[in-house]
Amino acid sequence: GGPPASKSKRRKKTNDSVAPSSSKNILIHAGRGIANDGAEAQAVFFGTLYNHFTKLSAGSDGNINANDDDDDSSNKNEKHEKKVVNAENFIFQSSNFFSSHAKEQQNDASSNFHSSNMATFLKSGPLPSMKRLKNWKHPNSPMVLVITLSARRSVELMKQLSTLRLPIAKLFAKHMNIDDQVQLLSGGVGKKGLISGDGGGGKGKGNSPHKCYGIGVGTPGRLLALLNHGKNESSYGGALRLNHTELIVIDCHEDSKGFNVCTMKDTSKELMDFMKEGVVPELSERAGN
Repeated sequence: GGPPASKSKRRKKTNDSVAPSSSKNILIHAGRGIANDGAEAQAVFFGTLYNHFTKLSAGSDGNINANDDDDDSSNKNEKHEKKVVNAENFIFQSSNFFSSHAKEQQNDASSNFHSSNMATFLKSGPLPSMKRLKNWKHPNSPMVLVITLSARRSVELMKQLSTLRLPIAKLFAKHMNIDDQVQLLSGGVGKKGLISGDGGGGKGKGNSPHKCYGIGVGTPGRLLALLNHGKNESSYGGALRLNHTELIVIDCHEDSKGFNVCTMKDTSKELMDFMKEGVVPELSERAGN
């Protein structure tokens, strides 16, 4: 989930009178205002969306995934391939989503859980530990990863998160290339303007003065590219790894037409591919599957 857009509820009511005519439209309709729903509803929605896209991907010759070139892969990649195949049958549970229990009352409009400010939302309960976030020591794997629908929205969220006064990794394509972000995630300084906020951040291993970024904000396409960047050359994974990540926030901000990152044509498939190739295998491994 994530902080809802300010007009989510109003837009959802407006569209209730129009009956969706296809499975795609049903998902788009269900996605409006999804951030206001509870963990069980979000699990059902996200699971349905994930299954829809994995089935479409499996039946389409035109879809190109990172796993289409596995015929001549190494044993390490074969192990990764096995994880991805199992990921197709993954079932999202309500326990995979944050629930604030008492704060999750839909009629409580004043609750911080429903705040439209990302920093306030994180501090209201989803963030596991502010102390651990301030002293994050794991390169390549931010403690908190925020996924949103555009670079413009990413910049807006970074401004909201700046009140936490922590370094934030910019993981979207605007005004930067992927090589700078690879350096940033690995603990490198990078170019000026790649981080936002002051203070915080744990130091890298040894005597390195470089910081590890506890928060990353990005778009699905760039996150997917970083996830796969250099993966074949390293047994540890790509430039972006989720092995230490503790919280993924899917920002459900809606654009002027009522689409969010889960339902917008330009981002929905990339988001589901990121889930399939990165998030779901990690969840499965942590669950011992």
